[in-house]
Amino acid sequence: MQVVKEQIMRALTTKPSSLDQFKSKLQNLSYTEILKIRQSERMNQEDFQSRPILELKEKIQPEILELIKQQRLNRLVEGTCFRKLNSRRRQDKFWYCRLSPNHKVLHYGDLEESPQGEVPHDSLQDKCNDWRRNPWQAEVFFDIMGSGLEDGTLQ
Repeated sequence: MQVVKEQIMRALTTKPSSLDQFKSKLQNLSYTEILKIRQSERMNQEDFQSRPILELKEKIQPEILELIKQQRLNRLVEGTCFRKLNSRRRQDKFWYCRLSPNHKVLHYGDLEESPQGEVPHDSLQDKCNDWRRNPWQAEVFFDIMGSGLEDGTLQ
């Protein structure tokens, strides 16, 4: 029964446009063909679960995570412009947020029009530099960027 289910699922993944194409694909996926596919997938999975691959993965994972962290911080320092909804759900104003280069202060503020290029820190009216007492100010921004806070700096 599992083989029949797999035949149908694999035939449907090709998105046949007619019933005849579907039947043809089912005929090409015989029991022996399904067994060959399963064996090949099992061999590939075993290759990826082999000791050398797992050791390599374990070794490079910290470097990859550090790279991701740096990319996220760089993106926060660049800043992002968001459309601001008013009470009538119109999106005629903008809200801009960026992290200071030292990663200590989050600058944000309203803008009348979408910025062309970089927005200087001094043109943003508000800032959040006390993460422990005002975590709500930055919560949404950090959720968007997938970053956390540790010891007053973004980590």
